Amino acid sequence: MSAPSAPPDEGDNIIRSPDLPFVSSIVGGLFAGRAIVISGMVLPGFASDRKRFDIDLCCGLLIDGDHMDNKALHFNPRFEAKAGWFSGPGDDKLVMNSFVSGRWGNEERFDNPFKEGEPFMIRIMVLEKYFKIAAGGKHVCDFPHRVPVDTIRTISIKGNIRVDYVEFQPPIGIGADGKPTLVAPTPRQDVITQIEKPPVPFVLPLPIGGFVAPQSARFTITPFLSAACFTINLMAKEEFFFHFRVDMPNHAQKTKPAIVRNSTKNMKWQTEERTFAKFPFSKGITHDVVFTAYGKSVTVDVDGAPFVKFVYRDGDDPVNIDAITVRGDVLVHRFVHKG
Repeated sequence: MSAPSAPPDEGDNIIRSPDLPFVSSIVGGLFAGRAIVISGMVLPGFASDRKRFDIDLCCGLLIDGDHMDNKALHFNPRFEAKAGWFSGPGDDKLVMNSFVSGRWGNEERFDNPFKEGEPFMIRIMVLEKYFKIAAGGKHVCDFPHRVPVDTIRTISIKGNIRVDYVEFQPPIGIGADGKPTLVAPTPRQDVITQIEKPPVPFVLPLPIGGFVAPQSARFTITPFLSAACFTINLMAKEEFFFHFRVDMPNHAQKTKPAIVRNSTKNMKWQTEERTFAKFPFSKGITHDVVFTAYGKSVTVDVDGAPFVKFVYRDGDDPVNIDAITVRGDVLVHRFVHKG
């Protein structure tokens, strides 16, 4: 699977960094010649309890439950391990289906082109009689229309993936006469701040507006050979909005590695989050750490792989984040903020 391309120009028909589960109306609807592009990453096995994801093209807003609306397309890659002696059957196929008049139709199964921990780009092209689906630029399958495509109203996405953007092509708006009309995309210019070898402690004030999608912050760092601890923080005045603390192991002192995520409220620490699959840092080794802003959360990638997701605490609004800081036993080679 090839890596996703760069995000497209901004416009009303592009949705960036949505939190999942995600439901959105499709402005202008679907018709032959229109396409939906979804770019993101399948989460590694340890990062999600759910071992599948769903992309549904729905004919209404009731997307789950006993009385859900028709689903013209149910796109469902699965990553479930093969069966053990006492477990049910494994399933690692791409399953396609529809839900019409209260019943699921006949499943169609294909080889799954997606892999856990790898990026993807899906293109769902609407043709006259069927959907043509590609992944990473390669044709995967076709799925015949079981309901008229002009009845499709919404898209739903959920499961063990991170979505970087959803794009509807071509961009469609609603004209003054209430009818769909082509609109020109509005180019979006990223504001990039790049700092080489900043001293630590490092503080970057952020402009008004906070740390919100589609912003990201990349840190190229090397923990000292003698490192005990370092932190990367999103700050809101004196409060720690997101505190990412790395405790390096010390065999002589029998100190185990730890990565603590937390925040403060009224200057008091909240509940720590400590679980992770594998400690990704080594003393004296250079690593890339990327914070990516989502609506109600921030994700952390280490060396190109998803590591953790931190959901902001109740009442916290990322528009209040006003600084990014790095402190502790670490050398920062480069810092890049895209906003």
